[in-house]
Amino acid sequence: MRSRAQGPPIGGPIAAEALDAQNYGLVHACSVVQLSIEEFMHIAHTTIADLVTALGRIIPAIPPKSTIFVLEHALLSADSDQVELTATDTELAITTHIPAHVATSGTILVPARKLYDVVRALPDDLSCEVNVEGEKLIIKTNIGRYEFPALNAAEFPELPRVDHATTVVLSESDARTIAEAVTYAASSEQYRPAMTGVKFEIGNTLVAVATDGYRLATMTIPLEQTFHDIVEAIVPARVVELLAKVEGEVMLGFTKTHALISDSRERIVARLIDESYPQWRNVIPNDNDKVATVNRTEFLKAIRRVALFTSAASQMVRFRFADDTVTLTVVDPDTGARAEEHLACQYASEPLEIGFNHKYIAEALAHLPGEQVQLAFSAPSRAALLTPVEGNEYSITTLVMPMRLG
Repeated sequence: MRSRAQGPPIGGPIAAEALDAQNYGLVHACSVVQLSIEEFMHIAHTTIADLVTALGRIIPAIPPKSTIFVLEHALLSADSDQVELTATDTELAITTHIPAHVATSGTILVPARKLYDVVRALPDDLSCEVNVEGEKLIIKTNIGRYEFPALNAAEFPELPRVDHATTVVLSESDARTIAEAVTYAASSEQYRPAMTGVKFEIGNTLVAVATDGYRLATMTIPLEQTFHDIVEAIVPARVVELLAKVEGEVMLGFTKTHALISDSRERIVARLIDESYPQWRNVIPNDNDKVATVNRTEFLKAIRRVALFTSAASQMVRFRFADDTVTLTVVDPDTGARAEEHLACQYASEPLEIGFNHKYIAEALAHLPGEQVQLAFSAPSRAALLTPVEGNEYSITTLVMPMRLG
């Protein structure tokens, strides 16, 4: 599905100024009366299942432990026919909502992880009543009563504004494919902060790319509207992974400092990584003329089997392509253990032998869509390109660097 592009402005309650842990206030996500800790809030009816769902959505923005105690709390706002929950760790903010019958509106801070642990332990077919009495949040069901210490909503940090973001609208399928086919290739090494993120480029297409220096994954999605100026942003990989859970169309937007992800259930705002991204296009070869086509699932299974014979000293699997067959070989230099498998493929070029770290080649195959995959090579020392054979409006290319053959 071709994605729609939109320009500024956009509406929405969360939005674009850098968060400052030293100086924070509150921007409410819904229009409710701010509640002092002594006032009364009454949610006459909601369900445990809905509370579990909502808390599960915001938990990625709750730090397990924080030097700023308030960040371990979620902002709970009750008004009219819904309850809204917001959490932030000052880098990531998530807001979601669930239906409820609200008798008395109000806003309060609740200990997020404790509340999540308790409601997850309850039967999910229960309905419940939620009250604020004094300094406590009280949940009542037909099997019990649960009290939690609460804080004044005024202590919650101010959320960033993204009123003038450049935005595109993605289909659910495209958004989830970005999370699945690209994000895994980002680095986990914090000393290279740019590479811990996914770089987005918006022009006449939307491009998403991630690399850790050993492999690279990129996806290109056509847009219905084009932009004269290329918009570039590096989004933390843990934020892009949240695209895997969107439902329906999703708005993806960028300001100079923040990213926005919004669907019908939640809004996510995250601080961008302010670093220079590597010139990734320079590493993609354009002369890989030796091409093999193989069943992706069977190839992946074979790699995982022979990889059981690798050792800590050598993670390499050798691949020999010749006469419509790929031969996978592993030798453990410490014990002499050896594994060899043969798999049918389509390959008509001159024989080629190349080695890969089994984890990188297996992970690349696992995150590609479709049943058939094409592998393109030029030489044993040059990067290989993997692409799905099945056609889509979007395109995905994965690059894996080889290991030196001994």
